[in-house]
Amino acid sequence: MIEVEIWIDVVERADGVLETVCVLFAAHTLTVRPVCGESLSYFPGKGASLEFELWTSLGPMRENSVRVAVDEVTHYAVKTEGGIVYKTSIRCEAIEVPSLGDARAVCAFMTEQAGFEFDPYAINRLSRADL
Repeated sequence: MIEVEIWIDVVERADGVLETVCVLFAAHTLTVRPVCGESLSYFPGKGASLEFELWTSLGPMRENSVRVAVDEVTHYAVKTEGGIVYKTSIRCEAIEVPSLGDARAVCAFMTEQAGFEFDPYAINRLSRADL
């Protein structure tokens, strides 16, 4: 089993321009180490009913799951009381959505169904009170 940190940006594609909405983070245990080009898929649990639109190569499509390609795999060392510990971090392609409403739905899905949380140090347009 391999513990990995997973980072995924959620971006809004409005008028052909990509703008970061937020960054999602999770620490998961995987059975194999992913490599660049492979994909990670997140499916809803039984009875889950969240739907959202994602940008695909064909344009916006109604979905109830998320699939992202692994863009980068990195390793870094952290000094602890017990010595040096190596960690694995993967960055995935961004999840592209057509609207902030879809971004909210995707983030709800990823936090409730896939164990992700918002990166507290990154941009988060969903936390602004005026949205």
